[in-house]
Amino acid sequence: MPLRISLPKVLNPRPPPSPAVTPGSVKRTWGAPGVAGLSGRVRRAVSRWETEATRDPFGRSAKSPALAQILRAQSWRIEQLLNVLRASIWTSIGAITGGAEFVDKHRVSPGAVFALAWGLASALLGLTWLKRFYRYWISAVLSTLDITMLAVCMDAGHRYLLHKNPALVAHQLYASGIVLLALLASNALRFSWRLSLWSVVYGAGAYWLVLWYNGAVDVLTYVELMAFALVGVVLVYSTRKLGSIVLQVVERDALTRYLPAPVVDRIARDPLGINMQGEMQEVTALFTDLCGFTSMSETMAPAEVTRVLNEYLSAMSDEVTAHGGIPMLYAGDSLHAVFPETGGRNHARRAVGAALGMVRALGAINEGRRSRGLQPLAAGIGLHTGPAVGGPIGSAQLLQYTYIGDTVNTASRIEKMTRTAGKSLLVSGVTLEKAGGAAEFEAAFVGNAPLRGKCEQVELWTVTSAKPAV
Repeated sequence: MPLRISLPKVLNPRPPPSPAVTPGSVKRTWGAPGVAGLSGRVRRAVSRWETEATRDPFGRSAKSPALAQILRAQSWRIEQLLNVLRASIWTSIGAITGGAEFVDKHRVSPGAVFALAWGLASALLGLTWLKRFYRYWISAVLSTLDITMLAVCMDAGHRYLLHKNPALVAHQLYASGIVLLALLASNALRFSWRLSLWSVVYGAGAYWLVLWYNGAVDVLTYVELMAFALVGVVLVYSTRKLGSIVLQVVERDALTRYLPAPVVDRIARDPLGINMQGEMQEVTALFTDLCGFTSMSETMAPAEVTRVLNEYLSAMSDEVTAHGGIPMLYAGDSLHAVFPETGGRNHARRAVGAALGMVRALGAINEGRRSRGLQPLAAGIGLHTGPAVGGPIGSAQLLQYTYIGDTVNTASRIEKMTRTAGKSLLVSGVTLEKAGGAAEFEAAFVGNAPLRGKCEQVELWTVTSAKPAV
């Protein structure tokens, strides 16, 4: 009776019942491994597959799955770009060479046929498989196939020219060396020094083997091999450095989503230079909030509320960052931003300029809303300048880098005063003075107003525009 084996569930989720097979009846043989052995192989294959899926292109497992995903996506895009170049170059070489040969001799060499076939196959690969699937080993396979196809075309073209036009043999070999150098150089875009090293070794070996097989090895051949070796050294060094730079950029971009950009820059320059107890510095704090948006959102769908807030907060944040500020906190329809002195001594002037830009950006948003028959938005903006403590605030479970102090609280109170004052933008007298005063901005005095929670009154001004530079 033939031996029957039920596949494990990982391969066959619903195996048909097999009364003839019992755990004791299944024995290991050379032709049919047992269920336990097959399951072990499947588990090991799955484990290797998962390791490959989280391996970065620099030859080591990524410490962060998110970082590995970013690097893999970038490598995928680069491989798709290289495949477009591969398909274009090989198809062009095959079509031009084959066309010229057909017009001249009424026949096409095997090398032209191979080049055209590989170019068309690469185009088909890019339109189908490579759009839906990618692993890092695909880059190594495609690079190896490129070099193999070059060696095949080089050998076929060499043999063809020996019989048809021996005078072009030297030119054909020279052109093949140039194409090989271009293929090797393209590996610098793949971020993998191991792949660059393999491509140089394999390419030089294939190049020498074709020349040796056709009896064309001479002194210049070894000069070319030395050039390939030099290119390999440069590629390995450059890809290792490029890989390190890419990792630093990706990690910095990830940090800027949680820390202010100036803080990230300081960490990059001096990792021990950040005072975890906080640092006192002069800042200009900015608060902005949509007026009446809570009641407006009661009649809006949740998706529409999200869309409006994203449009508004994105426009406001763009103005803040364009003037060197730091968006610190989004809370509903409000935004808190800080302009620290580390970004420049004219932080108050930049903050007022950002506030004026926010007023203009809100006007542009409202023009679009009016054209669609929607109610315009209204916002209040408040600014104050003074000392504040910047540092990580929170608990052991969650820390957030922010600025705290009386300056921040005062700016929040000033923003609330825009409702009662009937002004969209209010700045304290301290902020206006440090920003340059009447020499820099068109401003009007609103009055001295008491702020909730403060004993002293605060001098308030409204700014309408910046004066043109003389």
